[in-house]
Amino acid sequence: MAKAKRRGAGKPLAIAIGALVLLFAALPTATLLAIGMAPTLAAFISDMTPGRYLAKCVAGMNFAGLSPFLYKLWFTSHDLTTAIAMVSDVFGLFVIYSAAGLGWLLYLGLPGAVAMFRSLNARRRIHALREKQRDLIDEWGECILPAGEKKNEGAPDPALQEKMAEGGANAPVPASP
Repeated sequence: MAKAKRRGAGKPLAIAIGALVLLFAALPTATLLAIGMAPTLAAFISDMTPGRYLAKCVAGMNFAGLSPFLYKLWFTSHDLTTAIAMVSDVFGLFVIYSAAGLGWLLYLGLPGAVAMFRSLNARRRIHALREKQRDLIDEWGECILPAGEKKNEGAPDPALQEKMAEGGANAPVPASP
């Protein structure tokens, strides 16, 4: 039990040491990452949900927007002057922060789109199963229906009978066969 607590206690220290090594070994990269990934930090601070999905969406898109600039920095001249020139370029910051904004939009819009897609898919599946059920009833007859679902050709729908029993001026009148 005490060993588990000690292992967890060293994690922030390891992160701090890694950040210091990155800062001194790759100062231009660290500068570009620190300024470019600011929206990710803001999303991580503001996201209090259990899975931190907002921070994950923003981080992924933010890094995608930052990656061409990192590539250019790494493969042209890896010096602080180039990194500061990239960070001070308005177009570059627009691309990086716009990508992070798309991460916010994905987080906000995707759950609704997925819910709509799943609802439409469920309706389509219900319709297909009802068609298949009608085909089976036509082929085999009503003997394949469960006992509680036997069709009564002459009787109106039970839900319709219930509405009629309640009465009222808005009660529907059953159509005669």
